[in-house]
This record gives sequence, C-alpha cells and structure tokens, in this order.
Amino acid sequence: MMRVSKRDKKIVILIAAVLGLIQITTLLINEFMLKADLVFKTDQLIFLTLIIVLFPPAMINYVDMRWRLSVDKNIPEFLRELSEAGRTGVTLTRALDLASKRRYGPLSSELEKIVTKLSWGGNFEDSLKKFAERIETKLAKRTSILLTEINRSGGDIKDVLDTVSRHIRELQTIEDERRSQLRTYVAIVYIAFFIFIFIDYILLKTFFAKIESLKESLSDAGGLFLMKELSYEHIKTMMFHMAIMQGLFGGLIAGKMGEGALGAGLKHSLILIVIGFLIFLFII
Repeated sequence: MMRVSKRDKKIVILIAAVLGLIQITTLLINEFMLKADLVFKTDQLIFLTLIIVLFPPAMINYVDMRWRLSVDKNIPEFLRELSEAGRTGVTLTRALDLASKRRYGPLSSELEKIVTKLSWGGNFEDSLKKFAERIETKLAKRTSILLTEINRSGGDIKDVLDTVSRHIRELQTIEDERRSQLRTYVAIVYIAFFIFIFIDYILLKTFFAKIESLKESLSDAGGLFLMKELSYEHIKTMMFHMAIMQGLFGGLIAGKMGEGALGAGLKHSLILIVIGFLIFLFII
C-alpha cells in the first residue's frame, strides 16, 4: 500500500487528460476527413475514451484512500503504545521515538520521518504539523493538535495519553459507524442504476421493438406519423447515452455520500459506466 502525493495525482490526471484529448482528436479527424470504417460507433468510442480517462485517476484515488484509511486505523494503537512508553517516565519526544520502532503499517514510515526530523534538531510542533499535512485526514490532524498540546503542558504524560488514545478510538468508532450507515446510500445509487438499465431493456425489447416491426403497416396512420419517424436505433442510442450519464454522475454522488469526496466516486463512476457500456453492447 503506497502513498500518492498531490504531485503524482496531478501528473496522472494530466496524462489521462492528454490521452483523452488525443483520442477525441483522432475520432474527429476520422469523422470529418478520413471516414474510415471503425469497429465501434463514434459515440461508443467517445464513451470508451471516457473510461480510459477515468481509469487512472480512479485507481490513484482508490489507492490513496486505502493508504489514508490504513494510517487512521493504526493511530489509536500507536497512541496506546505511546502511552505505555510514557509510563516509564520518559519525555513525549523519547516516547514517540520508542513507539515509532513498532510496526503500524503505512503509519510507521510517517512516524520515522517525525523522529528523523527531531533527531536533526527539528521542532516537535512543526514535525507534527507536517505529519498532519502529509496524511490529510481529520484523525491525523486531531492527533497532531492533541500531541502538540500535551507537549506544551509537560508533566506526567501517561494519563493524558491514555485519555487521548480512548478519545481517538471513540472518534474512529464513530467514523466507522458513519461509513457503515452511508454504505446504504451507495447501494441505493447502484440499485437505481440497474433499475434504469432494466427499464431501458424492457422498453426497447417490448414497446419500441413492436413499434419498429409495425412501422410499415402504420405508415398511413397520421396520428402515429411522428412515432414512425423515430427509429429503433435512434431511441436505443439515446438510452445508451442516458445510461452512461447516469453511471457517471451517480458514481460521483455515491463517492460524495459514502466517503465525503467526489474523487472517491470516480471508481463507482468507472464501474457503472463499464457495466452500462457492456450491457448495451452485448445484451440490449
């Protein structure tokens, strides 16, 4: 599990955007100049380009989110070990040094950076501030602030650290409960998408398919003249476009509700768009 820096995120997004731009430019050149035969229709290729553009940022956001969650998961255990080290009567800085030698997954490397900076004469509060800025989670920021205040107050730290450890664990429990409750809303987005696809399938295979088969026999019926002008393929294409848009924005909403960030919804958008694309390509 690796950390993804803001710079790496920007590079990945830039590369994905450039690839998308190249693909769209190629499609436009073929559409208006070369006019070569393609395996897929133009609109299908545009949505395939959308999938290609979304994939790298979605994976980067997913990996980065997993890394942050893993760090947060280990913070309560780290504070408990910090408290145990404090029981020996050492200072908070020394207790941090002792606790950092244990394994806390991705958190260990961040603690080692703090200890290394302190060993080179760095300021304790600045080191904690940089730690919170690197992690960029609410739990890490709260931990940084609490440890800073403990360091300022001085004195016997073990009881205070015990209290802080329990407080952080309670905050994490509340956050886990919140995430668990919001998973229901994420599931609703997926259910709504599949209902939309199912309705499209029923309409196309029953209602519009029958109208298409009766088109010639109804050619003289003036009341149905407008319906006659709407071809089956045109309606199918419109529904395909709507399904892709439903997947894109539904996924973003799922990420915002479930994890509090639109970027976290990219993976949901990617999944829904791929499912919609494959269903319309092979089933409908």
